[in-house]
Amino acid sequence: MNINLNNHALTTWHDPYARPDESTAVALRLSISERCAEARRLKENYAKALEYLDGVPLPYDCRVPGLPDECLEIERHAWRKFIDDLHLREVLSIEARTKLDKQLDEHRRGYGSEQPLPPFTEENVFGFFKQTCANIPNLINEALQEVFKWLTPSQRWTGCKTSNEFKIGKKVVLCYVASTCYSGGLQVDYNRRAQVDALGNALFMLDGKGVRKNTCDKEQDRKLTGSYTDAWDHDWHQHRPYEDDYLTAKAFHNRNVHITFKRLDLIEKINQAGAEAVLQQAGRQESRGFSH
Repeated sequence: MNINLNNHALTTWHDPYARPDESTAVALRLSISERCAEARRLKENYAKALEYLDGVPLPYDCRVPGLPDECLEIERHAWRKFIDDLHLREVLSIEARTKLDKQLDEHRRGYGSEQPLPPFTEENVFGFFKQTCANIPNLINEALQEVFKWLTPSQRWTGCKTSNEFKIGKKVVLCYVASTCYSGGLQVDYNRRAQVDALGNALFMLDGKGVRKNTCDKEQDRKLTGSYTDAWDHDWHQHRPYEDDYLTAKAFHNRNVHITFKRLDLIEKINQAGAEAVLQQAGRQESRGFSH
């Protein structure tokens, strides 16, 4: 069973006390039980395979992973599939998503700086889901605050009067977002793809549509589904600004991008999330004795 967290995320963001209906909760329990049973079966099968291979001569360059290492990989794969089915990454901020991906991918076979997620048991998985649902308002606010920070560069950095460090205006100038591609046109710089996709997710979510889908089935739907970055690239490759219902993004060869927003009501919501972050930061500084 695929469980899309986006609709529930949107509902919970507006009503923090909202919970899945009874049928969804039952289906979720069954899905988690089936996934945990499958993970246990795979670990038992690998343990039997190791028993069969005991004493069998193998080529000198053949390395068979030990049971603990392979069990870790099986559980990591189960966690990855569960999180992908939840569509959780699309709700997270870039920082939180990066940390989660490190827990899922970096700590392979005992190597890496991030500790893996807990064992893939029914208790841990359902606890993870409940904790994630309860924390959705904070997760969405973190994602919006991240977008706010990216869209409010200093005038000293951009050299543009439209830039404002404290509020997103109708027009924003961002540096080093565009780069030259092999065809001679412009594209979104590799190091800024995550920020552009986060902006698209924020606008769609604030408009009540949920976050954008990862894949685009039809070419004509590229402005509605698929990567927001790919949608920008498509129009920039044809030497025209990107435009949709939310904004216009025009790239220049000096690597700057001029963004003009159309839905200022949505931008105001991002500004509110950013203002909350500024106030929280000011409160932390005051509690440390920096305020007089």
